[in-house]
Amino acid sequence: MTTPITIRDAAPGPAAGTVPADDGAVADGGSATRGRLEIADRVIERIATQAAAEVDRATGTPRRMLGVSFGSPTDRPDVSARVDGQIAIVDVVMSVAWPAPVTKVTEQVRARIVQQLVDLAGVRAAQVDIRVTALVPEQSSDRRVS
Repeated sequence: MTTPITIRDAAPGPAAGTVPADDGAVADGGSATRGRLEIADRVIERIATQAAAEVDRATGTPRRMLGVSFGSPTDRPDVSARVDGQIAIVDVVMSVAWPAPVTKVTEQVRARIVQQLVDLAGVRAAQVDIRVTALVPEQSSDRRVS
């Protein structure tokens, strides 16, 4: 006959001479030091740029010189961001591929940016300002041959 073995699934207690802190961390002498994570503005800008570019019919702003637009409609929107702790304020300058409804596209861009910032960086977007500077004709993949 064998003796049953009991396995306990418990974490070891604090070491002798230490006091457990309220947040579960072990503090010696009552003074716990904690680090903090700072996310750079540029990181938030890149996440927001990618998120905006993933929305259908949201494009970058065409550049103009002497009244002539140049650049590709597949360019990414211009994004700037300011981060304070875990809160971000994001500014987006973009174009919308015509004939898409501008409000629908901007709502999708705003929702996508907010969700991606939370998912990827743990940052809440307090404000996402979107400025649409142009409606660009949608490029078709069919080419005409004369």
